[in-house]
Amino acid sequence: MLALKILLAAAALYAFFFAAPAAVAYHHIFARKPDRAFDGSETSFTPYLDQITACRDRLLAEGRSVWIVSRDGLRLSGIYVDDGSDKTAIFLHGYRADYLACCAVQAAAFRREGYNILLIRQRAHGDSEGTKTTLGLVEQYDLLDWVDWVRRETGTERIVVYGVSMGGATAAYASDKLDPAAVKAIVDDCGFTSPYDQIAWDGKKRGIPAWGVMPVIRLLAKWHLQVDIRTPAADSLARTAIPCFFLHGTADLTVPYSQGVTNWEACASDKELYTVEGGGHTVSFMAGGEPCQRALFTFLRKHVG
Repeated sequence: MLALKILLAAAALYAFFFAAPAAVAYHHIFARKPDRAFDGSETSFTPYLDQITACRDRLLAEGRSVWIVSRDGLRLSGIYVDDGSDKTAIFLHGYRADYLACCAVQAAAFRREGYNILLIRQRAHGDSEGTKTTLGLVEQYDLLDWVDWVRRETGTERIVVYGVSMGGATAAYASDKLDPAAVKAIVDDCGFTSPYDQIAWDGKKRGIPAWGVMPVIRLLAKWHLQVDIRTPAADSLARTAIPCFFLHGTADLTVPYSQGVTNWEACASDKELYTVEGGGHTVSFMAGGEPCQRALFTFLRKHVG
């Protein structure tokens, strides 16, 4: 009888201190949040704000809105800039990030390299439909649909996929499913190893023990979203035939540099890891400057032409 009381008391304490907060955290992490106007001040973008804003404004002025319907019936949006090229770069933004701020400077550089540009809004972001994000696990299939759109609507058969943060994870998860006949290279810019690892890391910074909350969050995601957030992106990368360029900053406080190294090590295809010393989250392309961009485009010229 005493053992049963102790067990019930422990269960009650766990429910109060861990299970209930984990359920609240689950909703906060995966639910759509209201869109906010891009500010960029007091963020990693701040030193590059003028550059980002100029590139962002030009893309908005010169691009046109495009749409697809995902395989589960969501209407997803993007902006396409047609520069008359036979090469197209698809950009995937990060978690709850302004899709243009994340990728505008990179997109401008790709235009100078002769690419058409497609910037997509991932599900549950911007004016793309969806009430939940899955941090890349379902979004990988949306990417396959966007690649099909590019091939069908533009005739492009030389495609580069560039993902930033969650977008990098999306690209990594899709890397073994994309058609190498069309997708010639992937750029994984500060992508994480799995949603589980990323959520646990974020919790650790806040003093939240992973052992207490992560099993509940994982269970809720399995039940509600039908995904296993512990699935490693490395599993897909270990099967890919598509060349991958990994870009990560050593001062990334959001997605640790070690996660980028793990993904790079797992990748089975021709690959390169470019480390930006002192680079923060999502800004390595800019922080790395001309040497970083030269290394990236040298890699892409080798594989894309």
